[in-house]
Amino acid sequence: MSYIPKIIVDACCHIQNAHLKGRTGKGKAACGVLIIDNSGNEFEYSAYLGEKTPPQAEFEGLIFGLDKASEVLRRNQHLEVWMDSELVIKWMNRDYRLKKEHIKPLFDKAYELAQRFESVAYFHHSRDTKLAKRVDKLAHMEYEKHN
Repeated sequence: MSYIPKIIVDACCHIQNAHLKGRTGKGKAACGVLIIDNSGNEFEYSAYLGEKTPPQAEFEGLIFGLDKASEVLRRNQHLEVWMDSELVIKWMNRDYRLKKEHIKPLFDKAYELAQRFESVAYFHHSRDTKLAKRVDKLAHMEYEKHN
């Protein structure tokens, strides 16, 4: 059976006192990536990302995932990317206009990496899906290694 290859990406970003009203900023971040090729083979990756804002962490996770996918998948094929970050998905699908200057270089890098494939379709999924929980766990395990 042949599938459309998929990348499932998640990032975690822990910001000190994030629960306080008006608190913004950066926190320590990591990402988890699951790549499923067209034969159903699975490849898991994770990376520590350092100090990031939540949108930066999600984009860095996407960039990491697309880069890893280009190592294990054929480049002349269609690809699906699944993330629980609705904001990043809407930016990549150009449903939302990207106004944040510090995010623009990350968008450009993700767009450039996506050009390695025939096409890339971006989809949002709930954090409650089985695969979302799996990559979330990968991201948190990587985070814990560095804290």
